[in-house]
Amino acid sequence: MAGLNLDILTNVNANNNNASVYTDLKLDLALNLTYNNQLYKSQQVADVQVDNNLGAIYNSISNLITTIPGQKPLNPLFGISFSDLLFLPVSEDRALLIGNAIVEGIQKFEPRVVINNINIIPDPDANQYTIQFNLSIPIFNVQQVNIVGVLNKSGFFYN
Repeated sequence: MAGLNLDILTNVNANNNNASVYTDLKLDLALNLTYNNQLYKSQQVADVQVDNNLGAIYNSISNLITTIPGQKPLNPLFGISFSDLLFLPVSEDRALLIGNAIVEGIQKFEPRVVINNINIIPDPDANQYTIQFNLSIPIFNVQQVNIVGVLNKSGFFYN
């Protein structure tokens, strides 16, 4: 009688502390260069640079904030819908709406993180919002990660 071996489902990197659990492309699509040990050898393109673990989660949050629902054809519900608020005057009320939309979006599409606190600071003079995240990432036993970024008409950028 035939048997089915499910050992392939075990985590091969469970005992490796340097293992990458999450990997994502760098948002600026920078190239990863390598040098051979040969004399006078020029740089060679190895691959596109990647972000691992926390960097991959940061990329995911940035992608979530800058994507409008319907923009991804294969996942039309992905994204946060507050782009119309970014073209209106900056105010405390709009900051509250943006904060609520970000919390709902992260809870829905980014299960790897838990939001401990989010603070949206409106800056009417610069026509932008400063977003301060306080996150926990349970899989890495990270109790608190503080992220600060700026949201304006051009997009979302980490400080």
